[in-house]
Amino acid sequence: MYNYFYEKNMNPFLTDTYQSPEYFCDRENETKTLLKHIENSNHTTFFAQRRIGKTALIQHVFYYLKLKKTTCIYIDIYATQNLKEFTNQLANSIYNVFPPEKSISKRFIEAIKLLRPVISVDDMSGNPQLSLDITQPKQFEKTIPQLLQFLDSQNKRVVIAIDEFQQILNYPEKNVEALLRTVMQTLKNTCFIFCGSNQSMMRELFNSAKRPFYGSTRNINLQKIDTAIYASFIKKHFNKHKFKITDSNIELILELSDCHTYYTQRLCSELFAANIKHITPEHIYHTLKKTIKENDTVYFQFRNLLTSPQWQLLKAIALEKRVEQPFAHSFVSKHQLGTPASVRRSLTSLLDKEMIYYHIESEQPYYEVYDKFLMLWMSIK
Repeated sequence: MYNYFYEKNMNPFLTDTYQSPEYFCDRENETKTLLKHIENSNHTTFFAQRRIGKTALIQHVFYYLKLKKTTCIYIDIYATQNLKEFTNQLANSIYNVFPPEKSISKRFIEAIKLLRPVISVDDMSGNPQLSLDITQPKQFEKTIPQLLQFLDSQNKRVVIAIDEFQQILNYPEKNVEALLRTVMQTLKNTCFIFCGSNQSMMRELFNSAKRPFYGSTRNINLQKIDTAIYASFIKKHFNKHKFKITDSNIELILELSDCHTYYTQRLCSELFAANIKHITPEHIYHTLKKTIKENDTVYFQFRNLLTSPQWQLLKAIALEKRVEQPFAHSFVSKHQLGTPASVRRSLTSLLDKEMIYYHIESEQPYYEVYDKFLMLWMSIK
């Protein structure tokens, strides 16, 4: 009864979690492609902007894989600083994917007993947590193959998704790529999905002929969801909960959020949470301003962290929304940005800080502000 009540009354516009296909918009082609890659034992790399829905797509694919009894492991390594932390997170993720009472869990502990596994309870979640009591770097180099080969030896399909994979480039150990690539070649039942938020680093890892991962994965370039499909999704869920919203107002939501998954979901989620049963343009603008204002402190901090030329360039791109030629005289003079050389330096810095994104995959490449709410905030300041 409780689950039914929760499902019936839950906010359908999710921003940070995955619930089920009912609350997941589109990505049918990408889902089919990813499942096909896995079926054919091909590893996959995602190239996409942040907050476009990479993690949700992985969880969506995992939903279908688990129906086929596939072992699915998701690891976010953004917080890891070195090979030791990566190895411990991998070991803990493997341990937690199997129920403690199952024989495979016991076999796993038995297989790694020489690594002196330590099981504790996570203070935040209350879940069991496993770490390995080893200290020498060479031991960790041997441990990763051992962990992965244990999984692979169970004669079950295993899919491991590693998020924020570019983090390995920041490790003091510089052989992690080669180590992982080497062990991947020995696995028969295990597929990997790699994704990350820093696209320049991800392209360096997978598209540079000098790197171990070059040519080792199939690529998926994740684009924005088609506006007509997204509009239908939004309308369906508002109507299901007895909200009245016109097609033109849905178009307004998609325009303001740039049809970018997180920002579209967030704006719809806030409108739903406000319980506005008859949504008008005034409600949309008011809700958007309220949502953006919540980030005032963060955005003012951005301004303090950037130099004046960087801030002025960021604001100019925000006002234009899309900039194809940032060094053009018309753009530079219109926004009083100084010299093209100064713009070039600021542009490089903003790209490094991931304040702006370069759509190199577009037919006509262009620059835009990464954070759509920041873009709107700057346009009204």
